[in-house]
Amino acid sequence: MKEKKIWLILFLSCLILLPLGCARRAKAPRAGQARTMDLIQLLPRDCLGVFAWQVRSTLETSLARHSLEDKEVAAKIEDIKNQTGIDLTRDIYLVAGGIVNLENKQTQPVALINLRYDQNKLLNFIKQKSPQPLEEITYEKKTIYKLSPGKEPEAALTFFDASNIFVGGLEALKKAIDVAGGRAENIRQNNEFKSLLKTTRTEALSWSAFVLPAEMMAEIAKSKPMLSSLEKLRSLIMSFDYKNKNLIAEIMARGSDESHHKQLADLLTGMRAMGVMAATNYPEVVEVLNRLEITSTPQQVSLSLTLPEDVLIKLSDRMKKEIETNLPRLKEKDF
Repeated sequence: MKEKKIWLILFLSCLILLPLGCARRAKAPRAGQARTMDLIQLLPRDCLGVFAWQVRSTLETSLARHSLEDKEVAAKIEDIKNQTGIDLTRDIYLVAGGIVNLENKQTQPVALINLRYDQNKLLNFIKQKSPQPLEEITYEKKTIYKLSPGKEPEAALTFFDASNIFVGGLEALKKAIDVAGGRAENIRQNNEFKSLLKTTRTEALSWSAFVLPAEMMAEIAKSKPMLSSLEKLRSLIMSFDYKNKNLIAEIMARGSDESHHKQLADLLTGMRAMGVMAATNYPEVVEVLNRLEITSTPQQVSLSLTLPEDVLIKLSDRMKKEIETNLPRLKEKDF
């Protein structure tokens, strides 16, 4: 009887601990069912920066639909669909990525794409467009296609599963595969990022967060004296959202202390004033700059911007007109 009780206790313990053990392993989400953080948790622990973009939700906004109604844009999207099998307006759900720190003090980007796709059709398209035969390697039972063999850093791609494609630097891509396979720690185990993500608007359509190492910022300031005021920055957070036909953009930069934040805010305010003066012939640009709010607190310096849809459309139309006017002239120049 005593033996049976022991085995029963062990069995119940396994039932309790098994889900906890499984929870530590980040799983690649299915297309259309993923949330932003499902992809973010597949990024390696050692990242300098991370970003996320809800592609499908962005393209369903009224502003995006306005752009997609353009005949040239619609024709290009249809052409891409015919060649790759991917409808850019419907099949791509989420993109997340990061800048990964490697052991040799170098960095490489990696992006994780959650989508609906036909692997054979997409692979054939990539092979047709590649200037040389793709080199294939196997890593942890995943086939990796080298997109730029022999070049550093090597760009690579893997069809991770039926809903996710990983693309980026070869070594960074391998690290993402290790995370997804439960063989390496993910970004949630990085305490610095864990803290940073708590103040990031991860529900926004697009956002990014960066940790800025002191050594890296010192090198930037040394090589470019004009950017010396940025040397004390330690983190940067950005988010872009679209609500009630308004684009809402926010940028938060955190430095060493309150005086540094005020110094940065004063610098940015001066740059905004110069921009307004330089753009007198472009009223759409002036309106955007005048709407930009710059504030500083002991914790951070913030830039916030709310743009109604009609202002965005006017700005877009003006930019399109400028490109159509100046592009022929630029093509004539001998670069």
